[in-house]
Formats: sequence, C-alpha cells, structure tokens
Amino acid sequence: MRLQHRIALVLAAVVVATGFAAVGPATTANAAAPTTGRYTPLDTTRVWSGSVGTTAKVITIAGHAGVPSTATAVVVNVEVEKPTAAGYVRVTPRGVDARVATQEFSARQTISNLATVRLAQGGIQVKLSAGSGTVYLDVSGYYANGSGATYTPLDAARVFQQKVGTSAVRVPLAGRGGIPTNATAVAVNTEVGTPTADGYVRVTPAGKDAVVAAQVFTRGTTISNLVIVKLSGGAAQVKVSRGTATVFMDVAGYYANTTTGSVFVPMDTVRAYAGPVSTTARTVRVAGTAGVPGTATAIVANAETEQTTAAGYLRLTPAGQDAQVATQVFGARKAVSNLVMTKVVGSSTDRRVQVKVSRGSAVLDLDVAGYFVDGSSGSGFGADVSWPQGGSTSGYPTGQAFGVVGVNHGLATTTNPYFAQQLAWAQGSAGGTSQPKVQLYVNTANPGQAFKDDPTLSRASWPTSNVDPGGSSAPNPYAACTTGTAALTSTGCSWMYGWNRAYEDAQERGVSNPASYRWWLDAETDGSWQKTTTLNRATLEGMTAYFTGIGAQVGVYSSPSEWTALFGTVPSTSTLYKLPTWRAIGSATAAQAQAACSAAPYVAGGRTTMVQFVSGGFDRDVSCV
Repeated sequence: MRLQHRIALVLAAVVVATGFAAVGPATTANAAAPTTGRYTPLDTTRVWSGSVGTTAKVITIAGHAGVPSTATAVVVNVEVEKPTAAGYVRVTPRGVDARVATQEFSARQTISNLATVRLAQGGIQVKLSAGSGTVYLDVSGYYANGSGATYTPLDAARVFQQKVGTSAVRVPLAGRGGIPTNATAVAVNTEVGTPTADGYVRVTPAGKDAVVAAQVFTRGTTISNLVIVKLSGGAAQVKVSRGTATVFMDVAGYYANTTTGSVFVPMDTVRAYAGPVSTTARTVRVAGTAGVPGTATAIVANAETEQTTAAGYLRLTPAGQDAQVATQVFGARKAVSNLVMTKVVGSSTDRRVQVKVSRGSAVLDLDVAGYFVDGSSGSGFGADVSWPQGGSTSGYPTGQAFGVVGVNHGLATTTNPYFAQQLAWAQGSAGGTSQPKVQLYVNTANPGQAFKDDPTLSRASWPTSNVDPGGSSAPNPYAACTTGTAALTSTGCSWMYGWNRAYEDAQERGVSNPASYRWWLDAETDGSWQKTTTLNRATLEGMTAYFTGIGAQVGVYSSPSEWTALFGTVPSTSTLYKLPTWRAIGSATAAQAQAACSAAPYVAGGRTTMVQFVSGGFDRDVSCV
C-alpha cells in the first residue's frame, strides 16, 4: 500500500482538520450512533450579509452566531437579493469551488435556498456565476463531534396546511407525521402558495420572531424552501411579511437527543445525477455514485430542476414511495433549486430516491452535500494495515468499519510476519457497511524482464512450466510456459508467474479458508515489471484465475497513473475486465475520498468500490458502494 512503502507507523491522533474523525466500534444494527456529526439547533441568526460578485468571498462561520470552532458543518439559509444579472449562487466549503449551484436566479429576482455546507478552516465561500448581488446568510444550526442530536429521516408527510398572514401562527409539530415529543428540531419543506403580495415567509421556534426570511416570494407565485427549525414546546411558528398566503409544511425528518438516530457526514458537494425526469417516477441511485455508502439512511442534496417544459412541481421521495407532496414548484422554462434531506431505501449496495414532475418534463441535477449513517455503520470508514505497523495493536487504527490486511512483507514472494495479529485486528471491525469486514491484499510484480536484463539474479521464483508449487497443472490460457531466456518475456510464463504467487498467498502464508476473502491485487510501479502492458496484465490474470478458481473474490488496487503505466487499457476479453477498483489517492480528506468514488474504475467493466486516503498517519478507506 502507498503508506507502507514510506514509513512504519505509530499511533497518531486523528485531527478534526483532516476531515476525518474515528469513533468507537458498533456491532449491531441497533447499536448507538457515533458521537460524530451530531446536530445542535440554533435560533436562526444572521451570520453575514454583503455584496458578492463572481470572485469567491470567504466567510468565517465558526466562532460566530453560536457556531463553535469545533463545528464540522453548518446549516445556512442563503438569500440572494436583486442580482444584476441572471445566474446562480454557489456556496461551498472554504477553498472548494465545486461546479454546482446552490440556487438559480433571474436578474433583479430575490430568492433563497437552504444549504448544509462542510466547514473548512471554520469557513465557507460564496460567489455568483454572473453579475453581483447582496447575499444574506442566516444560520439555524451546526454539526459537530460530541454532544448533540441525531437525525431520523421520515417518509414525507404533510404536517401543516393553513392560510397565514402577518400575525405569527403557532404550528404544533411534535406528535404529527412521525415526529416524537422529544424532538429538538425538524426538517420541513415549507411551501408558500399563491401569496397576495410580495414578501417573505418566516419560520422560527414558537414564540421567537427572529428578523430573518426563510423564503422570499412574489405575488401570485408559489415557491418552496426546506427549513430546519428548532422546536419550542414541540412547536414552531410561521408568518408572512405582507398580505396572506397558504402555507404547506411537509416533514422530512426530525432531530432528537438520542443515540438511535443517524449522524451527519459532510462532504464536498458531488453531482450524483444529471438527467431527465418526467411524470413517470424514476428511481435514482445514490449509494456508490457520489461517495454515499450503502449504509446511508438519508442524503442531504440540492435538487435543481431546469429545462422545464411546463409549470408544475418536482417530487423527490424515498424510492418506491409517492407521497402527495411537492419538493419544489417551478414555472415553464425556469430553473429553481431546493435542498432535500430524503430517506434512501434499498440494499446495502443499491440505495435510491425517487423523482418525478407533475407536468411535462425537466432535467434534474442532484448534488449531494453529505449523508447520514446510524450506529450500524460504526465509523463508516475502513482502514488497511500491513507489516510496517508491526505486531502491536497500539500501532493500528481504531474504530474501523472494515479492515484490509496485507499478506506479504513488501514483495510478492514474502510473508507478512505480523499477519496473524493484524488479521485479528481486522476481525474486530465494526461492520455495518456493504464491504466485507475482513479483506486481504497481496503485492504483485512481473520480474521477467529484470531476470533477462541481469542473469546474475536468482530465477527461483520464475516458472518454467504450467505446474504450480502444489504439483498441479494450471489451466494456462496462453502458450505453455517453458524454459529459456525467451520465456522470461512470454505471455504464458507471465500468466503462470501470477498463478504461482496467488497459490503461495492462499496456501503458504498462514491464511485459513482463503476462499472466504476478497483478495486485492496491489499493483505499484516500485515493483519489478515488464516493459509491455500485455505481459503485466497476464500476471494479474493468472492471479485472478487462481483466486476465483478457489471461490474467492478479487479486485485491483493502484493509483490512476500507476495503473495506466503498468496495464494500459484492459480489453473486454481479459478476465480483469469486470474486477472492482480500489482507488488510491494519497494524502487527502474524507470529503476528497468520497468525491473520488465517482471516478471511473480502472477496468471499464467494473466499478470503483473503495477509495484509499491517508489521514492522521493511517491508511483510511471509503466504501463507495
């Protein structure tokens, strides 16, 4: 693995600034949620306002408006007032300029959208795509590690519908739509229907009348916005600034100070889907497409509807459900966004939401800013170790959901002397993801060219026939492996070299029941390799043939550049073509690793199932499925 070739590790603390925090293990589906990513609701407060143009403006949030320096993400309502040109506003973590839109606007149009944004160095950044405008940021809560509330997603349900004027109307929410009496805050999609005057809607805790707007509206135009509102006495309140309007509230989930809910994992916003929607419900896969693991209970995503052919509304719900609620109302040929916190349903490898429009057709862009996991996922992240970490558990990562152990001692022909201790560490993983709790990886190489170039090197490991170390004849699909100098660069002997190394890994390195594991083939350029990609591929094909022949699973590990250099483009005729990819990206944050889940796999017929990143002195792994 990348890290093991550089240093032997000692135990190191995981620093919050890296974007990753380890938590203690959980082992059952009803285990307590981790202490990471818990929510604290605030009385909605304006944290910043000012003029914004097309150059990103960095805004420090931590330390202001009740948001502590330890916060990992923040919930802010983003209002753009009277922009000088049509365009969109983009709110992202500080230093990150993801190609996504938080909300679209027309020239001179004032509009809002809720955003949940990962904090980077305590801040976020905001910019417009065109022109300039005044931006208001109102914070309503934050996520942090430690104390706070967990989130429980619900099936969308209407909890309030009433004509509202300029006097505050109390909205009892506890006890409705699945919201319990101990809820501290709720996520409700708030729609303002046919207002009689221009103005804004204000949703606040009951008895509180903070001078902030949840959404700005124009006379006769229906519009929605998600609101996360703190409850007071189990209730919120709502009012409009002018005239009257019918207000609809549809609950998406609630927060409570319990360990049975889910915690939030923020990420740099990644596009999970961009495609057509119509009046026929379409399911959209989110697990494995944007760094969202298969154990996610809900996603936080911005849903932008554009290229609409008729006025109507978007409905985004858990897959298989068609609750009679609207996520966002839109006009013909108008683009508009709304934040969603939707429950995802399905298997641990395929979780989905469902989308449709009420009339005509449209294009939906779904940008994921984070997800929720419950206690069954442990930390939700895996880790990998090998011989540099030694034989003491004090040098191993903790809190991993799954573990990957190196079988070799740096070379394909050697044995990890600490394999037994490290296997025991992996077996103590929390589980709860779609990844096997325990996986193995092996070093790979093809030293035929090196043997040919230097006749003084021992060729004891190089095959001279199709007979493996166990005395059995291998089913070599290429020409028979033979003796002689020419055989050192032959396809047949390259394949046989891989078969033999896999045989030794499974039978001679202390692995019991080798068929029960997923074996990752670790391919790096610091090993000995042939000059041609065809011969190098043959070696991995030989290893794959042996492992699959005993009933084991196989995948490939490398960095993008090393894979291309060693193996080139794998043809569809190769047995490598459908193997899963474990992608190495080096020193990075968890958010960057999650984003890398959307990268193309190394082999076109497979998929990226894991991403490795180095954080806090350890090799960490994100499950992409």
